[in-house]
Amino acid sequence: MEIFDELDERGRFTGKTVTRAEAHESGAWHRGVLIFVLDNANRVLMQKRSMSKELWPGRWDGTAAGHVDAGEIGLFSAIRELEEELGFKVHPSDVRYIGGYLSEDKIGKIFNRHVNEFYVAHLEVDTSKLELQSDEVTEIAWVDFNKFKSWTRQRAPELTEKWAAFDALIRYVEGYCK
Repeated sequence: MEIFDELDERGRFTGKTVTRAEAHESGAWHRGVLIFVLDNANRVLMQKRSMSKELWPGRWDGTAAGHVDAGEIGLFSAIRELEEELGFKVHPSDVRYIGGYLSEDKIGKIFNRHVNEFYVAHLEVDTSKLELQSDEVTEIAWVDFNKFKSWTRQRAPELTEKWAAFDALIRYVEGYCK
């Protein structure tokens, strides 16, 4: 059972914890992470979400994403999600924080309120050696940065609606990777 630290609307810890089910039913604020992997050509390694996912099934997302467990540090959560969803490890020194924001999504019975953190790692990854977590990910692909940017600017329906995260990656690449 997943247990999260409950936060207030400003992202401060309340001292309480909630289960995943409780958080999504009540709309309790909790933390989420999204990590992007870029290669030397600034291509973005993206995952296609499983059709069994409650939110945005079958849509393209960052490299890995998930919730931050109670007591966990966001950076280590992002690293854990990469290993769980794609089967590879990354060292904390290879990961850089690139932003965050608050998000609220109410889709069906899920009321998701996140304090999000975004990370990036520059890695050369042999995708043929990755082990996808089938209940989370159906496909992975390297996406050219200009295509990623175009999809994001158009708010393409094939993407998850994590626009602030995608915009943060665009600002990062255009500001620091040229």
